[in-house]
Amino acid sequence: AVSETLQGQLEELERAAARLQELCPTQQCPTSRQVQETLWAWAGLRELLWETRTRVQQASRLWHFFKDYLAMISWTEDTRAQIFSESPSSPSLPKTPCEELERRIEEKLKEFEALA
Repeated sequence: AVSETLQGQLEELERAAARLQELCPTQQCPTSRQVQETLWAWAGLRELLWETRTRVQQASRLWHFFKDYLAMISWTEDTRAQIFSESPSSPSLPKTPCEELERRIEEKLKEFEALA
């Protein structure tokens, strides 16, 4: 919104400077310097906006990476605790849950590879 407002004001200044130059073509209009300075400021603001947007995108990607990384660590710790608390040979862990655990571990290994 600020960008659009500034752009509109800049266009108005350019039109006013063009009208002044038409009215007094032999004199150097002081507003043309102001318009040029405004254009430079506008270009600087665009560059700062682009740099800021790039940094925000990088920060967002890092945040998502670390969120996924912490979820992987949490899952690994939970799975390790489950493995050490219930031995596959014990009667409390039938064959089907063991196979399910192996399947989930394989899926997570693939996710680890993708995250890496």
